[in-house]
Amino acid sequence: MLNHSLLPVAVATFFSLSSLTGCAASYPEAQTKISVGKLTVLPDVLEETSGLFCNASTLVSLNDSGNKPELFHLSYEGKVIKTDRMALDNIDWEAVTASSTHWYVADVGNNKGRRESLTIYKVNKNDLNDIVTMTVAYEGNNPSSNMPYAHDFDSEAMTYANGKLILFSKSWRTGVAKVYEVNESTEPQTLTAFAHIEGLPGVITGADYDAARNLYVIVGYKSDPFGNFDTFMAQVDNQFVPINIWPLPAYKQVEGVCVDDNGNYWFSEEAAGHRKASLTEVKIIQK
Repeated sequence: MLNHSLLPVAVATFFSLSSLTGCAASYPEAQTKISVGKLTVLPDVLEETSGLFCNASTLVSLNDSGNKPELFHLSYEGKVIKTDRMALDNIDWEAVTASSTHWYVADVGNNKGRRESLTIYKVNKNDLNDIVTMTVAYEGNNPSSNMPYAHDFDSEAMTYANGKLILFSKSWRTGVAKVYEVNESTEPQTLTAFAHIEGLPGVITGADYDAARNLYVIVGYKSDPFGNFDTFMAQVDNQFVPINIWPLPAYKQVEGVCVDDNGNYWFSEEAAGHRKASLTEVKIIQK
């Protein structure tokens, strides 16, 4: 979630980060086309939707900072079917993913850069009170020297892929996303990036693994302090090299993405300005 109450700091940062903000995004020509479906308005209870996961018949989402610690189960028409309340704190929930047996909830939002450690919860799907807490910190992070929206120690994207829990940084300062693997341990751990993603036209705000195509799908945006967004969706291969980048000009603060059982992509958009929170399907068009 962007906090525009930090406008004076953000404006100063804006002029020093022209590579990330303030100018129109440039997209290389995609090798594959997409078809973006009709926008579905989400209920007001999900106006700060900040993560998305595709099940066989439902979607799962959550809200970010300042909201209740809840998982919302949705129909693919955007209706809330069930809400799971958890005995946890929501400092800044930003992503949700899952294995066959567990939910993973990432309390990792850190736009201001002041958090020294972050939390990921592993929640048993059959017993929501059975929770493993994973505490993580980033190698090289010095919160006292971070400027809001101008550091690389933030994250809003996480996916469970091939038995591994993968976290993607929201690299405001450099624009080069860091990729981390999180060990499912109760011991505090310091994360060291095992890969980097270069060439994206903005920061990553959502990610999922597309098992059928053997690649990652991500969404993100480039923004400025005045509420302007250049939003995109991209495919990234297993070497974390962008394959296709598609602009999403009709959208603003896109926050989550997931892959359904038919290989279609779904992304969520947080409410921003006069726009309501939304859900949209994307289909890949094969040449």
